[in-house]
Amino acid sequence: MTKYRDWAGAFGDATVAATMLDRLLHRAAVVGIDGPSYRLRSHQTQADTIRKGAKAGVC
Repeated sequence: MTKYRDWAGAFGDATVAATMLDRLLHRAAVVGIDGPSYRLRSHQTQADTIRKGAKAGVC
């Protein structure tokens, strides 16, 4: 999960990141969701298949 403080590194400037987040979150409801990402499910399945093949010496 990305924390708000990590955005400063992404934009290279803490002031710019704070200003952008202020505008985005002004009337927003922030919902924290814990658990596995449904968007990454296929990627995780593919990575698991590759790992199993590597352990079996197939690669």
